[in-house]
Amino acid sequence: MNKLTLGTPECDRPGITRVITFVSDRGYVGQAMIAASQLAAQPDVVAIADIIIYLIDIPDEEQAAIQAALGGARFNFRFLDSRRFIPDSVDRLPDLHCPSSTLGRLAVEAEIPAQYETVIYIDGDVQIVGPVAPLIAHDCPPGTLLAGADRLDNGGRYANPQSYLKGIGIDRVADYFNAGVMMAQREAWRTFTTQALRFLAENPERCKHHDQSALNAVVGSQREMMHPRYNYSTWFRLADLDRSLGPRIVHFTGPVKPWNTTNGPWDPSHRQVYVDFLKDYPYFAKYLRIDSSRNIDPKYLTTSVRMRARRMAKAAKEAAEHRWQAVLLKRFLHRTFFTPRD
Repeated sequence: MNKLTLGTPECDRPGITRVITFVSDRGYVGQAMIAASQLAAQPDVVAIADIIIYLIDIPDEEQAAIQAALGGARFNFRFLDSRRFIPDSVDRLPDLHCPSSTLGRLAVEAEIPAQYETVIYIDGDVQIVGPVAPLIAHDCPPGTLLAGADRLDNGGRYANPQSYLKGIGIDRVADYFNAGVMMAQREAWRTFTTQALRFLAENPERCKHHDQSALNAVVGSQREMMHPRYNYSTWFRLADLDRSLGPRIVHFTGPVKPWNTTNGPWDPSHRQVYVDFLKDYPYFAKYLRIDSSRNIDPKYLTTSVRMRARRMAKAAKEAAEHRWQAVLLKRFLHRTFFTPRD
């Protein structure tokens, strides 16, 4: 794997009307910089879009330290204080306990420079592993949001109950989208995020996944279906048994991330990117911790016959679930019209 060159070109460039945004608190500072740098390494992307990283609630002294630690690497950072950024929403959501970066995704539009007519949002816990210019160049129809399916079944530990989906107006599991990679024209983005912030404030009990729930509730059928290669989440990684999807943006959804355990579905090369980053920029170890734990349930560490049998039964059950998910995935790919059609 080629060594990643850290940094992005300057923003606010004349004639550029598309912007790729990351919104992060201190928990994803390093990850966002890595993903932004991977985007910047694609000339076809840089030719048509600027990249801005919005960092929320980073103290002034840390802002200066971040810039200094990067040396010659430069990023378009915008440091935001959530008390100024979303004061009304925070006041109305005292019991929601969601991160400021989560709310920030719904309110950042007001901070985006006026020259940008198309907004692309990407979560920090991703890596760019293939060409994404077809996605970045896509023209969303007015009044629509481009986003990919979150999952295709309701099984497993992190399933969304049908009652939850019904509560936000979703009838089919595949119609519920993941908010980790999204795109819309500026006006539609403003409309959807404003409505979602209001929905979240007024219906916190219906928003199991905070902003993602609220966005699904207000976007509804006004969505274009993004191909899962552009939001290759953990669910799709597990379902893609024959590795035929050809991911371009891998999204480490759920608690198992390549930097916090080696006991996950992701390739070692993804983890190595974070290891190399900290080797070159050790200051950021205060934000990004590499854990070598395999994250094994202690009860399975015993060598007893009973525990070995339980471990084998659990593995067999998970394998059967993944085979069924692979069937669902093939049906989904065959029956669904995706955008962009590259």
